[in-house]
Amino acid sequence: MKYQLGLLGEHIGYTFSPIVHDEIFRYIGVDAEYKVYDTPKDKLAESVKEMKKHLVGFNVTKPFKTAIIPLLDEDESGCGAVNTVSVAEKTVGYNTDGWGFMKSFLEDCPIEKGARVLVLGAGGAARVVVKMLECCEFDALVHNRTQSKAEELAESFNAKLYDGGGAEAVINCTTYGLNRGEDALKGIDVGKIKYAFDLIYNPEETDFLSDAKSKHGAIIKNGMDMLIYQAIKTDEIILPDVRLTKDDYAKLKDKIRKRLQKHGVM
Repeated sequence: MKYQLGLLGEHIGYTFSPIVHDEIFRYIGVDAEYKVYDTPKDKLAESVKEMKKHLVGFNVTKPFKTAIIPLLDEDESGCGAVNTVSVAEKTVGYNTDGWGFMKSFLEDCPIEKGARVLVLGAGGAARVVVKMLECCEFDALVHNRTQSKAEELAESFNAKLYDGGGAEAVINCTTYGLNRGEDALKGIDVGKIKYAFDLIYNPEETDFLSDAKSKHGAIIKNGMDMLIYQAIKTDEIILPDVRLTKDDYAKLKDKIRKRLQKHGVM
């Protein structure tokens, strides 16, 4: 049996997810295929209905991580943002972004628990990041250009609104940075940053990361490892009898990075 998986989103032709998942399928020895379902907003319900018929599961990306929830039987994401859907007797939504983010974040982050971490954005990705930071005992601060959305996010996870003070780390959960010249930190003075993390992985170094490095001397990291880790966790959830060890994760990350380099990524 050949398993069919995919990625649901809008304007996502840039994604490297099929390459990432293909390498995972090779490693675990499963016959599977991963396709991209680039879907306009007004076709979301129709597209999900077809995917339920033909796929064993799929990932969800912008701008559908919250919009998809009413179309599922169950939501097990715990944060109101779904990036992984398992299709079986029921369609169940999960979130592997949070796990992938925190694993990647902690690998290189020089700050200690309790430190102030500024989260830029208030969409589905930001919800996941704020929840994980709070769970791991960081002091999460929320900033969004639409104040009401920032207030709703902060209240949902008992986080704080950004008060204009400094922060030891800044995480960009917005789409600012996909294009050159977009400044995710416009109008914000966060003082001396030790660490900057951008969920964007293409371009490899956004202007946000470049500024954090050159102006603040910060350690920087993009979303590539987060993408890899959440993808592996996704396939563990969707595909039957897949259980990977910490060593498997390390080997897979290395293999996926080498594969992406061959495609001119990184």
